[in-house]
Amino acid sequence: KIQWAPPIPVNCEGHLLLKISSAMTSHLINLVGILLLLSNLGVKAEKSCERLKASLSFSQEKAPRDLSGVLPVVVERVNRELDGVVDVQVDWTGSDLHGRVGEHIINCTVTRLAASIEQLSESGSEDKDLATQHSGGRREIIQCFEVPFTITDTNECTLPKGHAMAHQCLEPSMCINTIGSYECVCPRINETPTNSPGTVEFFKTLAEETRSVWEKSFQSQSSCPSSASTYDCCSTMAHSIEGKYCRATFRCPKDPCHSPRDHKCASNARCVREESPTVRNAQQENYQCVCPTGLMGNGRKCRANDPEPRPMVKFDGITPTEETKENDYYCGCTKPQVDACEGFPPCKGNHETCVATAGNTPMCACKPGYVDSNDGYGCVDESPPVLKLRHDPEGNQIMRLKQGDFYKEFAVDIIDENAEEYLRSLRITYSKPLPPGCMESIGSFHVNYTVATPWTSYQFVRVTRNVEVTDIDECSLNIAHYQEMCPSLVPQCDVEAGAKCINTIGSYKCRCPEHTNGDGFKTISSDITPPGSYQGGTGCMDTSKPVIEILGPNPKVLKVCKCGGITGIMGGGRENRSATNDDGQLCAQQRSKYGDNLKTLIKSTMGAELCATHHQPSPHPSECVRATDQTYKGKLDITSRVEIGDPVEKSQQHWSVPYNVVDEAGNKAATAWRDVVVEEVDIFDLEHRIRREMMDENKKAIKIAVEKAVARERAKNEQLETVDRKSGHQKPRKKL
Repeated sequence: KIQWAPPIPVNCEGHLLLKISSAMTSHLINLVGILLLLSNLGVKAEKSCERLKASLSFSQEKAPRDLSGVLPVVVERVNRELDGVVDVQVDWTGSDLHGRVGEHIINCTVTRLAASIEQLSESGSEDKDLATQHSGGRREIIQCFEVPFTITDTNECTLPKGHAMAHQCLEPSMCINTIGSYECVCPRINETPTNSPGTVEFFKTLAEETRSVWEKSFQSQSSCPSSASTYDCCSTMAHSIEGKYCRATFRCPKDPCHSPRDHKCASNARCVREESPTVRNAQQENYQCVCPTGLMGNGRKCRANDPEPRPMVKFDGITPTEETKENDYYCGCTKPQVDACEGFPPCKGNHETCVATAGNTPMCACKPGYVDSNDGYGCVDESPPVLKLRHDPEGNQIMRLKQGDFYKEFAVDIIDENAEEYLRSLRITYSKPLPPGCMESIGSFHVNYTVATPWTSYQFVRVTRNVEVTDIDECSLNIAHYQEMCPSLVPQCDVEAGAKCINTIGSYKCRCPEHTNGDGFKTISSDITPPGSYQGGTGCMDTSKPVIEILGPNPKVLKVCKCGGITGIMGGGRENRSATNDDGQLCAQQRSKYGDNLKTLIKSTMGAELCATHHQPSPHPSECVRATDQTYKGKLDITSRVEIGDPVEKSQQHWSVPYNVVDEAGNKAATAWRDVVVEEVDIFDLEHRIRREMMDENKKAIKIAVEKAVARERAKNEQLETVDRKSGHQKPRKKL
């Protein structure tokens, strides 16, 4: 590698421009020497290299496998044998080493000081010509050397497990060492493992052998399928990634009959291999245990939980019994016993079975627990049958139901061997008739089940079921469900009228709210049995009478000018003037119009004039009266239903106006009256009175506003004090 320190100038045509100066002379001489040396390297490469005397030697497992491992070893050997070494270049090919057994050569280009070489050979004189003069004034010579490198074989088959070069053969395959590698070989049946070297002749003979499927690798799930070994299949470099994986996945069948430890056969059974070592699943085995002639069993070793071996054959002495088959012929190999009745023709009589005589001869007789009745019934059980109630979860013969449930007849189970053969009768008796639908009423009843048994000393057998129907809260039913399944239990309370359902034992009642009267029920159809409190379905009728409250002034004072003659502004003539007949007629005529005027006034203002004041001169008619009706829904405002009647004259200048109202239920409120007084006022006093009335009304309005504000502030303080008490913080409040 040549590195120029200063930049090199060139001309426009691209030619190198060199300016020779005294300061650059030595550098140029060195440059020319280097170029001449490099030009002769090709010649040197063609010459033979000198081989070092000592050779490097390593075992296969300890040999360096890359340049980082080779370089320090080679450089150390060069430095030990050569003097004046200033530079070493190692040339090697990775494929030549990598732990491969054999002789290897590593070429080195060594740069040495010329002064350290005492005598140069002819080739050395040529090296002398190649010596270069550096700026430091030293001369160097480049030489070629060969470093011999030997790698000896390591037997991977003997290395302990966990060693980096230990073999990867899985049992039962055998590891066969080769020069620089190893192979995995499937063993022969009954073959003893060998440590024979894996020569070419060895594997050639192995390939020519005729082997069974038990002596070759598996057809599937194995590298080198159906092969005796990994030779000529896996990579020759056993320690490469491909070579390791190929050998590690080479799988040979294991001979299950090679040793008693390899199979589960009993000691007196013979282990027999299947035709193929391949099994379909993990539970299947590739061998059989065969019992000797005269013995019976599955041939396997008996385990602690296995039944006692009792193989049986039928009365023909050959065919195994069904029990023996069901028990897999029992474990081990045992001499079978003969079951005289097994395989014997079925007995024709009722409840007869085959029994063996003392001489092990089969015959028909009554089953155990049965005797021959000698009256045509054959073999019968004298003990009476057992009746067991179906659907008796508590085992106490009690069925618990609720109102609305349906009684379902579950009957009984008759536990008796004779139940199928002989005529008998089952009678079911109810203590009271069952309803056609759901159970509407609470109470209890019982059901008797009776079975006749004429062939026993007892003529019948009986069992009783007690049924208890308990109360259900009709007021909390799922209406949609019970409306279809048991409508008689659905409450018929007049809820829209405020009636509330109250549950009772076995029924319910409807309670009307306050201010109403009636039985609380809606009308119930005739096909439903009503509760005892039902009185025709009167519902809940409102009995509360409305209340009318007169608002505004009562009495209402209407002012008119007093009738009389003409008077002046100064009031002259009023003191001395006496009433005349004309004045009396004028007053009578005026007063006769008061009643009609009042009616017109009420009609035109819809009664609003009756509560008009100077403070509120234009009220709404609803502000003159308030009507409320106390119902189960609360207090209702029915002011809009109030009707104002015609004024009733009490005197010449006094009338009473009636207010009436009727609620939706037809309850009429007590009539409220507003008095209307016509006050005749002298025209000179009219303005003064009006001003005084306005002042009184203002004072009254202020007083009412203050009272309301004080009430609001007091309520606010009480609320804050309540919060303080709950939180535990008491704060002084302003008292009003």
